Amino acid sequence: MIHAAFGAVRSDSSTLRESIEAALPTLQSAPAVPIGLLGCGWIAGLQLQAYRHAGLGVVALADRHPDRAEEYRRRYAADADVYGSLDDLLRHPGLGVVDIATHTPGRASMVRQCINAGVAVLSQKPFVDDLEDGLELAREARTAGVTLAVNQNGRWAPHFAALRAVVAAGVIGDVVSADFQVNWPHDLAVADMAAFREMDDLVLFDFGAHWFDVVATIAPPGALAVQAEVNRRPGQAIGAPLQADALVTGAGFRSALSFRAGERFAETGAYRVSGTAGVLTHVGQSLGGTEVIVHTSAGTAVVEISPDWFMHGLAGAMREVLESVATGRTPDNSADSALRGLGLCFAAVDSARTGARVMAGAATTR
Repeated sequence: MIHAAFGAVRSDSSTLRESIEAALPTLQSAPAVPIGLLGCGWIAGLQLQAYRHAGLGVVALADRHPDRAEEYRRRYAADADVYGSLDDLLRHPGLGVVDIATHTPGRASMVRQCINAGVAVLSQKPFVDDLEDGLELAREARTAGVTLAVNQNGRWAPHFAALRAVVAAGVIGDVVSADFQVNWPHDLAVADMAAFREMDDLVLFDFGAHWFDVVATIAPPGALAVQAEVNRRPGQAIGAPLQADALVTGAGFRSALSFRAGERFAETGAYRVSGTAGVLTHVGQSLGGTEVIVHTSAGTAVVEISPDWFMHGLAGAMREVLESVATGRTPDNSADSALRGLGLCFAAVDSARTGARVMAGAATTR
């Protein structure tokens, strides 16, 4: 059956409708691989809600503050065991995947510890602070035969999942431009979260990583460069720059990304992705809406989608890891696959600081 993130496809062209229906992913039963979650902060609560809704088996929770893990066990995973460290978590019998939901600093050593223990990893995004660290961790995982994936859950957010599926199927031909705009009050959402409100690169790095990742997965092969700017706006609730723009360019390709993270009215999120044979458009809230529209010479089609990023995105990223562990195939969100988008992210941060146009990969750290 079609994935629960998608509804009906309506079109005046049966050929276009059928090609889109064939492109959209189907929903399969998730393999029963035991999950342990490390780091019981804000995002972990959303992850556990999504996993419970999707029927994914969380058997253990760990946090350096065990009371946090105990609270999440009570709310979302009553049968899970609680631990105070990664060492103890890795001793849990039969553990198949460790979901590392900590912030980026120090996470690389945790990923490496799981790889050395022979346990698959889903690492929170952004994956690493240093591209060389990411390359090395990906190599170590391959050598050890251990699945290492990144929680680029935006790939499974319904409005982005539909976009990526339609592009991958060739419905709009070769992508030549991809423009995104987001307007929302992000500062109000994170004002009480010290780790976020004090993050200088909050918009381009922590939030923008999803958008740069999507751009990297649909852009044509070849070198990409980034020019970015940021500033603050009057009335914003935190210190980090909340207005950001980035222009990604390559041979025959342009992508403009506009982030307005201190808005107070009329929250919106939109994209227009143009190809040699058609165009995809979407307008909704900052994290998605209810439809994606496909325009081609054969006609127009409307893809009904769920507006719930977190429920589908977080469960989708984990389901991909579970299927990788169960089947041995490389997950779509492998560490290797995340590095191109992360390279764009680092280049944007570097460009915003220096004012220079930066080649993706030239800036290896934030």
